[in-house]
Formats: sequence, C-alpha cells, structure tokens
Amino acid sequence: MKRIIFVMLLLSVIYGCNKNDFDIDVSAVKVDFQVKRFDIDFFNIEQDSIYYAIPRLQKKYGDFFEIYNSQLIGIGMPDNRDYYDNLNEFLFYCNQQDLVNKVWQTFPQNDNFIKEKLTQAFKHYKFYFSDANIPDVITCISGFNVSVFTGNDFIGISLDKYLGKNFKPYAGMFDNYLIRRMTKDMIPVDVMRAIAVTEFPFKDSVNTLMAKMIYEGKIQYFLDAMLPEVADTLKWGYTALQWGWANDYENKIWDYMVAQKVLFSSNAMDIKTYTGEAPFTTPFQNNSAPRAGTFIGYKIVESYMKNNKDVGIQQLMKDDDYMKIYNLSYYEP
Repeated sequence: MKRIIFVMLLLSVIYGCNKNDFDIDVSAVKVDFQVKRFDIDFFNIEQDSIYYAIPRLQKKYGDFFEIYNSQLIGIGMPDNRDYYDNLNEFLFYCNQQDLVNKVWQTFPQNDNFIKEKLTQAFKHYKFYFSDANIPDVITCISGFNVSVFTGNDFIGISLDKYLGKNFKPYAGMFDNYLIRRMTKDMIPVDVMRAIAVTEFPFKDSVNTLMAKMIYEGKIQYFLDAMLPEVADTLKWGYTALQWGWANDYENKIWDYMVAQKVLFSSNAMDIKTYTGEAPFTTPFQNNSAPRAGTFIGYKIVESYMKNNKDVGIQQLMKDDDYMKIYNLSYYEP
C-alpha cells in the first residue's frame, strides 16, 4: 500500500508541473485597480459614533454597501427601523468568533498579498480580453456567508473564508474537503472563477451532463490561462492524490460514463453527481477526485483547443455551442 501511494504522489508532482502552455510575458500589460479594506473601515467604527459613521460608509462604498448589508449579512439598510439592533448583533457574533482579530492577523492593513496576486491574474485577463474592465477589489467580513461575489464595478472578497484550515470555528461549520481550500492562496482562484462565471454564464437551453461538463471544463481552462503559475491542485481544489487519480483514471472515468449512458442525461442528479461539489465522485471509490465529469469536460476542451488552432480563448469562452465543442474536439482518452 505504501508503494502505491508513493507512486501516485510522484505522478501527481509530475502532472502538476509539466504544463506551461500559458506562460506568457504580461509585464507590459497595464491594469489599474484598488484593494479597498471595507472590513477595516467597518469594524473600526466606535460605538459612540456609529450613527454618523454608517451613512459615511454608505456614501463611500455605494452599491457594495447595499449588497453587503442587505444580501450578505442580511441586516437591511440604515433606513430600516431595526438596522442598528441587527448591526450590533452581527458585530457581537463576529467578535464572539474572533473573526476580526484573526482576519487582521492574516491580512494586515499594509499587506500587499491580494494586490500582488490579483495584479498578475488581471494582467493575464487583460492580455486575452483587451476590452475587459478590471474591477476594484473590496474586502469584508461576512460571518462565513460567502467567499467571493461580484458587483457592477467591484469584486468582493470575504476574508473570513480564507483564514486557514486550522481556524477552529470552521470545524463545526464546514466539511473537511471545503476547509482544506479555505486558505489565502485560494483567493486568486476564487476571484478569477467568479469573473468567469459572471462574464460567461452557462447557457442551459441544452441542459445535459455533457453540456455542463464542457462548460465547467471551459471555466477550468480559463483558470489555466489566467493563473499559469498556480498549482493545478489549487485551481481544482484537489489534493495531490486526487489530481493524480483523475489523470491516471481518465480513460476509466470516460468508459464508465459511456457504459452507464449518462453523458447526455438531463437528469439533475446525474449532473450533480459528476460535476457538483463533493468530497469525491460517488460512483467511484471514496479516494476518487470530486467532479470527475468536470475533469473529463476539461480534457474535451483541451482536445478541442489543440485540434482547432484558430480558436483563441476569447472565442472559446464566448462559444455556447457545447455539442460543437465536443464534436470538434475529437476527444479520445
């Protein structure tokens, strides 16, 4: 058993390091965006000045303030009668969970981690999508409600979802496979995924497993292009063993799905089983990679791009004809 695990780990290292198709020079690409620390502005309000400070924050942060208050933490807006009571309850909850101190320890005020990581990602985005608007980034604490969200001109990041796998409150709220991914290194991945699904939503006029597989495969291909230096395990949310398993058993995953006649199923459970978030893919053993169908969809997209050299990533992401992509991929695992 130990020998098998060693071999799989070795293969995983190889799989994770052999791909530099998107290693391009973006040093000349200019991007202009700010990282705004709403979490610092919000949680530094003194109790005796709260009735004056909140309207100022509302004016400063505009749409973000409304989304944060009404949708993320659900306390309503300042003109609601119960707003300040709800606000105090939320602040008490965050302090009880030690969220504020932990967030500011992990992401100090003058820390450039988010700016530096997203600058590289946004440069790649601008390189491939020259007309793209680069949004400002606004950080917050949402009480574990959300990780990343988008607005008209901003990307919101809830820093309390990225405090590391050893942050004790996570254990009672989230499954282990999710906690493992709640680290600061996942921020660029989650931000670029949020941009991808916002700018290029799934067209469900043909809602089959194959369509969903290829759509999700396109998102993963997009992440490869935007984050070429990020490990595959991070971009997929896999362990090294899961990444090795997916690559080792690609043909067996495909053969099984063909034999079960699920590839073109429109059954919601089939689609969820092969592309939904889970600790593993349930038709296979519990050490399998989750979203095995998405992995096959990604391989189909890879094959499509290799066999259609005239297609660029911008054209790929805008193409909603999933069956055309499948047919022209000439995919053979």
